[in-house]
Amino acid sequence: MLFQRINRSDPEKIFVVAKNSYSTASLTNGQAVMWDYVTDIDGVGVTLATAGRAKHAGLVSAGVAAETIAAGSYGLIQVYGYHSAVRVRSITAGTPAIATGVSLSLLNAVFCLEGSPSSWASTVKVYVDQPCAFALAANSAFTTAAIAAFIKAL
Repeated sequence: MLFQRINRSDPEKIFVVAKNSYSTASLTNGQAVMWDYVTDIDGVGVTLATAGRAKHAGLVSAGVAAETIAAGSYGLIQVYGYHSAVRVRSITAGTPAIATGVSLSLLNAVFCLEGSPSSWASTVKVYVDQPCAFALAANSAFTTAAIAAFIKAL
């Protein structure tokens, strides 16, 4: 783990070194990743959450890429602190919109964090999510956007 030296003017940040085990693409700054427990199974590999793997209550969230990491290479994943460009999106068609202070989780097969639904239909299986960040800016778009967030993925 890499801890930032104490500095009054900069927010605290913690990073881990991880391997991009997602074989078909680089990770870029701000993309959310999960620990890879299928391919590498070594506690070092991170990858894109996939359908069926994303519904583990958010406990597999590794953090947010802090730099571009080529496939098969090692780089920094931010696990705690302020990040100015976390990739987020609302879950479906802008509902629920992400507002400042909303908790963010790794919910679906995407390289971004999403806000949890505020309500569920009575026939839907409800998942309890473990948030790994909270929004410091708003976003109502279904397409991904980079916003400021505070990461808590330790």
